[in-house]
Amino acid sequence: MYYRFDAETPLRWVDVDSVGVVNNAVYMSLMEQARYAYFTHLDLMRDHQIPFVLAEAKLQFVRPGRLGMKVRVGARTTKLGTTSFQMDYEIRGGEEVLCTASATLVFVDEQMRPTPLPATFREAVAQFEELRDEST
Repeated sequence: MYYRFDAETPLRWVDVDSVGVVNNAVYMSLMEQARYAYFTHLDLMRDHQIPFVLAEAKLQFVRPGRLGMKVRVGARTTKLGTTSFQMDYEIRGGEEVLCTASATLVFVDEQMRPTPLPATFREAVAQFEELRDEST
């Protein structure tokens, strides 16, 4: 798959089990690191404020990751809704796909109620990904 954005996301000693295989829960952390890097790249993470929450994630494990692998995570936004957006991820160790995933994220206010995607967010992501706006 093609991703306009990917980020090297190093594995840590604590990320693997006693036989050197990456723990399945670590893939969520790798996705979060890539998501943060993606929105930082788009200049949308000012003051380290994260205005959205993870509503759903689906992961498919393809092959085990191993300690010492150079891991890269491709991240892309695939859909912009009214209050939510969807992202896809591809986690690779070298040339091998280790995991594919998708996530739905929702913008929220201080009381954790869904709120519309800000226009600056919507415009920056749509332009970067060449997305059609589906909120209208």
